[in-house]
Amino acid sequence: METVAFLLIAIVFVVALIIFGYYMLHQTKEFVTNEQKKTILEIQKISEAETKRVVTPIQLQAYERLVLFLERMKPDNLVLRCYQPDMNTRLLRDVMIQNIRDEYEHNLSQQLYVSSQAWVYIKNAKEEIINVLNSLVPRDDEQLTPTQYAGMLFEKMAEGKSQTEMAQEYLKKEIQERFK
Repeated sequence: METVAFLLIAIVFVVALIIFGYYMLHQTKEFVTNEQKKTILEIQKISEAETKRVVTPIQLQAYERLVLFLERMKPDNLVLRCYQPDMNTRLLRDVMIQNIRDEYEHNLSQQLYVSSQAWVYIKNAKEEIINVLNSLVPRDDEQLTPTQYAGMLFEKMAEGKSQTEMAQEYLKKEIQERFK
């Protein structure tokens, strides 16, 4: 009877030991899995933080460059920058259009850092000013001096809210929302 009792105690002890072992193995696996998840999250946070640290200044610079591009396209800035005393009206127009196209091409990569809608505003502003510049030159440019042409350009762009102004407003709104 003692041996049966001892054998039963030994079996219960072994079963308890096995159950405890499985329990500890499960707890250890769960602990390791949780630690791995925490480590991955920490790495992702570091990566996100590092990405933001690197990308944010580039994004801000893109907005700055695009606002500058829009400012440089405004008629008063464009005429002052492009006009030379010996130019005729057609040459002034051509130089201004080429200036806009060159600056646009120079800033093409900035579209990576702004929304698609913001880039549409930029393109529309560029197209609007080029269309206005082309529409104001009469067939016989000898009858219209560059000064008269510039005056007509200023009047035309003052008629309503230009695409340039709308693009600037959109960029300002977008940057405020993006970097709250």
